[in-house]
Amino acid sequence: MIRASAPGKLMLAGEYTVSGPGGVALAVAIDRRLTVEVDSLGSDWRVSSEALGLVDAEPETVPIVARALEVVEGLPPGGRVVIRGDLGVGAKKPGFGGSAALSAAVLVALRRLSGAHSTSIGDVVELHRSVQGGRGSGYDVATVMTGGVTLFDNRNGRLLCRRVDWPSGLHAAVFFTGTGASTVALLDRVACWQAEDPEDMRAYLGPLGEETRELMDAWVAGDIGRILTAAAQVQEELDAFDRAGEIGIYAGGQMQLLAAVEDAGAIGRTSGAGGGDCLWALSDRIDVIERATRAAADLGFERLDVGFPAAELAVEEVG
Repeated sequence: MIRASAPGKLMLAGEYTVSGPGGVALAVAIDRRLTVEVDSLGSDWRVSSEALGLVDAEPETVPIVARALEVVEGLPPGGRVVIRGDLGVGAKKPGFGGSAALSAAVLVALRRLSGAHSTSIGDVVELHRSVQGGRGSGYDVATVMTGGVTLFDNRNGRLLCRRVDWPSGLHAAVFFTGTGASTVALLDRVACWQAEDPEDMRAYLGPLGEETRELMDAWVAGDIGRILTAAAQVQEELDAFDRAGEIGIYAGGQMQLLAAVEDAGAIGRTSGAGGGDCLWALSDRIDVIERATRAAADLGFERLDVGFPAAELAVEEVG
């Protein structure tokens, strides 16, 4: 049996800018994980997952699994795929990158079962996009494959993914609004805006991208003051982008949670597309993070019990 375990992820910066030309993103792997076990058995393939309510189901019930079985060569005629994890399921789950983690874990596990011992980030990105209608920058796949804090950069026309350090002295907490977000719906609104008035959209996306790149450069330099200043600027540009495009980034509790975090003295950073989901609190002082935690709790927002940075995807042969 082959077992592959992939971490979840949370975006630190790069929302809406990562998919375009010259896009960049910064994301971190978290210690909540998804595990896939595969083994050869019988004459057809079956999928089981307690979280998804599946017992010996046909692969087509999980499109990522079905597609992976199609593209991996040299597999036995039958087997089982068992999916376990604590990344959450359903409309109200946090945006931990479950589909990216599943794509990585199932493709790596099946390829190892077939006798192949290497799977590239590009291979997994291709699988992930194939079941999402061609969408996806690949930053989430890069993060679960690389682990730690991952810098995703295609500024020079080629994809660069590298692991960078979490800066010493930077304290952080992650909060959940309690409302899951539809990234596809939010991106569709941006696409409509771009189709209707591309110059206006680019006028707001450009500054957001510039501040995102400044944050990433500050992160690599390990300059805490510069990181916090840049993070605040990214959030300001995201606010302007949201208001101009009427996207809905601050729906689902994001606005109230952001205000609570900022009133406590921390820098608030939307994680991902917004519309609910998660938000970071960043500070150079742990007491400020604790104050932000109390302020969020007073409004009913949960501080997530997640560890970061976490280890990358791992694969092993069991038994």
